[in-house]
Formats: sequence, C-alpha cells, structure tokens
Amino acid sequence: MERRGANLGRAASPVVGNILLVALVLVLAVVLVTISLTFLDRTGSPSADATFEYEQTPAGLEIRPMAMGTEAVVKLNDRTIAELGPDSVGRPVLLPTAPGDEITVVSTDKERSVLVNRQVDSRDSIGDFTSYYTFDGSGSSLVDNSGNGNDGTLKGDPDWTANGLALDGSGDYVEVTDISAPVDVSEFTVAVAYRVDEVKKQELVEHKSGDDNWLLELKPCDNGEVPSSVCAGSDGYTPVYNVDKSGGSQSGQIFGGRLEPGTWHVVVGTFDGSEYTLYVDGEQANTGTYEGEISMGDMNIGADIEFSGDYLNGEIRELRLYYRSFDSTDIARITEVMES
Repeated sequence: MERRGANLGRAASPVVGNILLVALVLVLAVVLVTISLTFLDRTGSPSADATFEYEQTPAGLEIRPMAMGTEAVVKLNDRTIAELGPDSVGRPVLLPTAPGDEITVVSTDKERSVLVNRQVDSRDSIGDFTSYYTFDGSGSSLVDNSGNGNDGTLKGDPDWTANGLALDGSGDYVEVTDISAPVDVSEFTVAVAYRVDEVKKQELVEHKSGDDNWLLELKPCDNGEVPSSVCAGSDGYTPVYNVDKSGGSQSGQIFGGRLEPGTWHVVVGTFDGSEYTLYVDGEQANTGTYEGEISMGDMNIGADIEFSGDYLNGEIRELRLYYRSFDSTDIARITEVMES
C-alpha cells in the first residue's frame, strides 16, 4: 500500500509540473501582451508594406506607389510635395529633383515609419538640366550644380547674402559663357526666383546664341511698351518674356501682369519649338508663337547681354535652366519648390 501510494505521488508530480508550467507561460504571455500593447500605444502599430517605382521625366524624378497600405507624405528636402494613401496606388507624383536633393516618404500613423529615404546624386534621378544655380556660394564664381560645368563669373561687386546674391542695379551681374548641354537644344525652360527693390527696366536673365536671343526682363508699368491692360494703374512693374532675333528684329514679347517691388516671385518661361509661355508664381500669364532656332551660347544673369545696361537691382536665390519645355503641371511643381 505504501509502495502504491508512493508511486501515485511520483506519478502526480509531472501533472503538477505541467500545470505550473502552463501557469507560468500564461503569466509570461500576459506580461508580454501588456508590454506589447504599451509599446504599440506609444509608437503606433507597424504599417503595411509600401513599394514604389521611379521614372525620370524632363522636370525631375517621378515616384509612383505600387502598393500602399498606409497614409504617408512625400517630401523633397523636407518640404511636403504630396500626400499618399491606399487609393494613390498607380498615380505618379512629380518631384522636380536637382543634384543633392533628398526624397523621403514618411507614414503619418503614430509610428512615422520612413518608407523611402533617397539621395539624388545621379544623372538618371534629376531633371533635364542645362544649368542649375542655388546662389549659396561665395567668392567670385557662381557654381553650376547641374554637373554640366556652366559656372558663372561675378561682375561688378555683388554681395552674397543669406538668401542668395544681391545686385545693386549699377554694374553687378553674372556672366556665363559658352553654355554646354547634354543634348542638342531646340526647346528650353528657364525659372528664376527673385526679388527687386526698384521699379525700372532691368534684366533677370538674357541668353544669346548667334542671331537667336531669349530673355526674362522686368519693365515699369508706365513703360511705353507695356499695354495699359497689363497693369492696373501706372505704378509697379511687369515681368516680360522675349524670344527674338537680334539686331532689332523682335519676334515676340509677352507680359506677366502687375507686381510690386520688395516681394519674392518665381517667373518661368518655356519654349517648345513653336510656342513660348510665361508663368508667374505658378500661374500661366500669357503665350505666343515664335519660329526660330534655339541653341546654347552665352548668358547674363542680372544684365543685358547685347549692351551695357539694364542691371538688376535686387536679389536672386535660384535659377534653373532645362533643355526641355514643360507643361503647366511641371511648372507648378518647380514653382512650389523654388518658392520655399
């Protein structure tokens, strides 16, 4: 009997052990779940997978979500360009990328997952640049960040500022000679972010190659060449976009509406081989037709290129010159980035 009871006691030990093990597992599970819930409450639950495809366009890199299980924002240099969600799959987002730009896509849930972090540093990730100037330099040269070597030389005595390059309106400008581009150029887009401090006739940028010439300039509203319908009143100034042949045979001139000095603006001119269009702060201002060749040559920033004069009194903080024409969507994106 004692032997049988002893056997029963020994036989019961594994059962009790198993019960204790199960209890321990349950306790650990509860602890782990509690920790997990606390962690998720603090950081947000993991977001679903997101995948993207990229495609180069003339204006820059296009990012297209192919799977999107969360809400997210697309940023270029920490500036929000677009918002994405599950319904954004297959819809491209244009990023007017330039060398050195950073693309990030960040989920907007509690976790703030970084879905994309990409540095733009290769030719197949940027727009179709001829020249790209950020005006954040020093010394006597304006560096071309496009990689095409179209550096400029400062003339007069311009001042580097926290925003860009300040020109005094009486001899300061930047000279760029013998511009090179990766392809033969038959169309172009030029975009300038600037501020002027004086109402007078002055040049933003002018290009000349042989008999062909294009320029963005600023004219007072009371200038005899400016139609009265362009400006509401006689004060202020208007951006002007010219595409012409040199020697006084002007082929085209369009106006951008009245602006006040002392404020920053982005002016864009584009030419597709037959039609040239002017945009001011992202909005189309006017368009015209022109039949002439476009090629690379020399360029002045802040001064007339054919004679000494029309110097800019103000400041320039960015200039982009592309060897392609852009549509209104491309220009809206460029403007948005250059306004920041």
